[in-house]
Amino acid sequence: MLMSLWSSFGQTFFISLFSSEIRAELSLTHGSFGSYYAIATTASAFSLYWVGKLADTVSVPRLSVMTLLAVCLAAVHFSFVFSVISLTIGIYFLRLTGQGMMYHVYSTAVARRYQKARGRALAFSGFGMNIGEAFFPLCVVFLLGFFDWRSVWMTIPLFAFLTFAPFIGRLTKRTAHQDGPGRETASAAQHPSSVIEEQGPISYRRKDVRKDIIFWAVIIWLMMIPGFIITGIFFHQIYISALKEVPLAVWSSHYIWYAAAAIGGAIFSGFMIDRFSAHKIAGPSQIFLLGSCLLLYFANNSVMLGMFFFCFGASGGVMQPVINALLAERYGTQWLGEIK
Repeated sequence: MLMSLWSSFGQTFFISLFSSEIRAELSLTHGSFGSYYAIATTASAFSLYWVGKLADTVSVPRLSVMTLLAVCLAAVHFSFVFSVISLTIGIYFLRLTGQGMMYHVYSTAVARRYQKARGRALAFSGFGMNIGEAFFPLCVVFLLGFFDWRSVWMTIPLFAFLTFAPFIGRLTKRTAHQDGPGRETASAAQHPSSVIEEQGPISYRRKDVRKDIIFWAVIIWLMMIPGFIITGIFFHQIYISALKEVPLAVWSSHYIWYAAAAIGGAIFSGFMIDRFSAHKIAGPSQIFLLGSCLLLYFANNSVMLGMFFFCFGASGGVMQPVINALLAERYGTQWLGEIK
């Protein structure tokens, strides 16, 4: 949950809170800033294709410390952005380490360590980002009233590292309640075949997943479409709030509804996964996202805006446990790092 919280540095909702200051300093339009953001995010996604495999070969405590250090260094570097090139590089590292690896490390470990309660475990571990989405916007708007945006980017990651890194060893120890096999590095690395079977379930390699028609026809879209919509709305939230003639402070205050709905949606999703399986609830899980888009389009008062944030939060909360559990159910957990 703490990794989920501090992944906020690389999440769109957090970075976009500083878009006005960044665009003003670098003389960028909304569109040009979005273009550089897209380039950096796409590059980070391609990098994750290789870096993500570390979740299969490096222990959870070590990889957690490495990833936390990387995202905090990326955040400190972002405070020194002075040109379009440094901005793109800064976004690249924030997206790769925060939105990418911080989320990847904890969600992969949780999906491996839990079987019967996998959905609920994924839901609860994701609460950190929901907490961040609820309180960071208000905190950032408050801090920007007193400090320069660069000072905020330099201070918060130092606080995150010093208050979290010393305790990762204890927090990542296995407990009696974890019924999953975890990371079987030694036996997996020495196994010559592409599909292995250990402790019951079959585990597939990435090259096998690429041959699965369901992956291309269904699973890819379950990740891509919500990711595109949620990222787009978060990134342009300042622009959208201006179009709706809603002050940014008022807009940010509605994130409490977003977070509450995200937590409720995640809990509901987790219980449904453990009761029926991720395969069966993947389709209906898209309903909240559809509702949020319609509400945002028609919203013209505070009530409808609150309803939008509620549906928007529920859509984000529901999706994360579904995607992670679906990959684990369909392809096993042995090589989940490289597959994800």
